[in-house]
Amino acid sequence: MLDSVQDKLHKGLRYFFLPLAFPGHFFPLASQVLTRRSLVHELAHLVEHRQWFESRQFRTVVDVGAYIGSFSYAMHTLLPEAQIYAFEPLPDHYAALQKNMAGVRQFRAFHTALGETAGNVDFWKNDFSASSSVLPIGELHTQAFPQTAGTHLVTVPMRRLDDFLPEMNLRSPVLLKLDVQGYEEVVLSGGLDLLRQADYLLVEVSYHPLYEGQVLFDRLYDFLRQNGMLFAGIFDTLYSPVDGIPLQSNALFVRQVSGD
Repeated sequence: MLDSVQDKLHKGLRYFFLPLAFPGHFFPLASQVLTRRSLVHELAHLVEHRQWFESRQFRTVVDVGAYIGSFSYAMHTLLPEAQIYAFEPLPDHYAALQKNMAGVRQFRAFHTALGETAGNVDFWKNDFSASSSVLPIGELHTQAFPQTAGTHLVTVPMRRLDDFLPEMNLRSPVLLKLDVQGYEEVVLSGGLDLLRQADYLLVEVSYHPLYEGQVLFDRLYDFLRQNGMLFAGIFDTLYSPVDGIPLQSNALFVRQVSGD
């Protein structure tokens, strides 16, 4: 109970100080913290890594699994000159994404799921929206987070990530971010040409099966090594509230330089 209280206090303070960390955005951020905390969630989460993002001077960010735009919003705040391309399959999330990033000249969104083929796909929309996935949710997931138990199927368009290369101007350094709830290997298999142009990959990885048929860290690690990406560390880890076991992390991979 004490850990839970301390965690909530820490999160509250992180949001409270967020507008102070970006004085040029003070009033918009203060308003978002009060009224749309889900939008600034990623920025509050990533502000401790601010120096790393800014020092890499990313010119292109590809946001796969953009949800309502919280990562895109964070990247625009941290890297205001970067071109951002975002992908989101669910219609209501896509509409919110477009609204939340309205007015950002260097932003473009695509309404589609990503995989190895083009067409339509059944997509499990979760009552806890951020847990929606192409894959059915697993028992371990709902045991740890009961609010994710409710799902229903919707049909969404699907294309390959590489299909969009002609519509993107990938200026290096390129950051590719994936948050696709267990579907990482399939998405990347349909985007190998883009992956080869990425300098960094920030991807949500799982250590235990939270979705049926999902790829786990060890297999994804091998896949990325085979495609020239080196594991470079963990940004943060989610632990089960049931028994404290690590469930997933945001993992960083870096493009292998010839001779490494």
